[in-house]
Amino acid sequence: MRKLFCAFFITFCFSLFAQESEELDSEESSLVSGYDSYGNYGVAKPEEQPEEETDVSQDYLAKSATPVNAVGWTRDGKYFATSWNNSVILWNAGSNTIAAVYSNSVSTDSNPLANVVSLQFTSDGRYMLSVRDDNTVLIHSVGTTSDSTLINGTGKSIPDAVYAGDYKIIIALDGQNLYESFRLAETGQHIIEEKLDLADGVWTLSSSPNGKRLLVASESGVVRLIDTTSWEELANYSRYTLTRIKPRFAPDGVHFVSAQDPNTLIVSSTHDESDYFVLEDSAGFAFTADFSSDSSKIVAGLNSGFVKIYDIASGIEENSFQLMYGDSAKSLAFSPDDQYVIIGTEMGYIYRWVLSGEPFIPEDERMPENGLDNALVLSMGYGRLGSSYYIGNGIFDVSYKNYFRPPFFWGAGGAFALGIPGSEFPYTYFEGGEALKAPYLYTLSGGASFGLVYYNRHYDLHVFSEAGLGSNIRILYNNSLSYPHTSKLVFGVYAEMLVGVQWKWARLCGGVQYDTNQHWLSKVQLGVAMPIRAFRLKKSRSN
Repeated sequence: MRKLFCAFFITFCFSLFAQESEELDSEESSLVSGYDSYGNYGVAKPEEQPEEETDVSQDYLAKSATPVNAVGWTRDGKYFATSWNNSVILWNAGSNTIAAVYSNSVSTDSNPLANVVSLQFTSDGRYMLSVRDDNTVLIHSVGTTSDSTLINGTGKSIPDAVYAGDYKIIIALDGQNLYESFRLAETGQHIIEEKLDLADGVWTLSSSPNGKRLLVASESGVVRLIDTTSWEELANYSRYTLTRIKPRFAPDGVHFVSAQDPNTLIVSSTHDESDYFVLEDSAGFAFTADFSSDSSKIVAGLNSGFVKIYDIASGIEENSFQLMYGDSAKSLAFSPDDQYVIIGTEMGYIYRWVLSGEPFIPEDERMPENGLDNALVLSMGYGRLGSSYYIGNGIFDVSYKNYFRPPFFWGAGGAFALGIPGSEFPYTYFEGGEALKAPYLYTLSGGASFGLVYYNRHYDLHVFSEAGLGSNIRILYNNSLSYPHTSKLVFGVYAEMLVGVQWKWARLCGGVQYDTNQHWLSKVQLGVAMPIRAFRLKKSRSN
């Protein structure tokens, strides 16, 4: 018992220290500079003020088990889409509810475990294009999950694909050259034609709103401007380097954003080389940047865990949003009315950042204030009994964990155990004059627990210890259908100590138990911890 107490105390101290360390934040400063359209250079350095902590619970929508690599809006603002685990979710923008889920399993050739890396809608919102990391592209008909088309690549991977107009698709089918795909109105079949050879390959594509111009970022770090009607190269830009930021066209069809280095974004004009702006941040830009619908603002994610909005003309940082747990924005998109920004993160969170107006706060979809989800735990386990007659206990356990004030939590639950005979019973048990031969031991128990948890947010990892107290009922049964016999019910009380680890939904724990009837027992259990919020999300979206 002394060793168990020491282990419990060490876990408690470590949990408090780790939680205190995670609450220390460092302030980031930024410098924004640029040239205006007349070639005048200006520098604007905002006053250094501590970053205000944002209540992100009002903007939280859901969490995926994989990074949210892609988000996109329809032009009318009715829907937005996000990658989700190994599928795509179409959301009703007005109510933040799920309109449809598009699975990757659309044919025998499709890979259900593929991740979506890019999304785009047609201008009329009737079709949605998704590029996946298994060398395929999916075209979905919005409003139905049964009308989908799969395009397979011919090389190692398809780095990107975009709509150029309503139904014409520009696709790097082999990763090296550009192809044009379009659907025949008569048959609905997609025809694919090679249009342009690019010796240095394709990294990412971005099209102007009318589809007549195309930005092609190559693996060598050059951005080319292509006319998609003549397939001529109009210009190329060398101030771009290969960073995680993908060059993107502005809605005005003139400007585009790219990265000079990991700490510098450049907004350039395809009409005037002197018309460009520079945005700098020492924290470094993370993965993505996007324009507002009027092309006057840029939203970008930073390595510091912030998402910031800059006014392009003045170079001033206008707004910022801090993600939870040191997360990074993996994908971003302004709504068509510039009232919201949809954010998908590296850790799988999806946010709707409200820029103006009243926030939409579903009562049962709020993020828990402490960052830990109360959970329903289902587990199977094995327990060693004190008697050598039994092979051991097979255990099925159901419990509820409530993280009311981390590092503390409480739990309650019940378990069913089956003691399996392994040899002849050492004595004869008589009941009503009949002998029970080779009886099984059935145990039904219930109790409550209290514990400590250390939670690593970045890895979604729990390390915990808990102490429990409860009661049980036992009965012997010989499992004979011809001559069934049981013993009397035996009541008992138990106390137990468990330690374990949980990564995402997977949970492993073990420990010892003292029972008034069986004395010292040991057990180990493996199971899943399902967030209670996941059930609430399903319930609210089905209404």
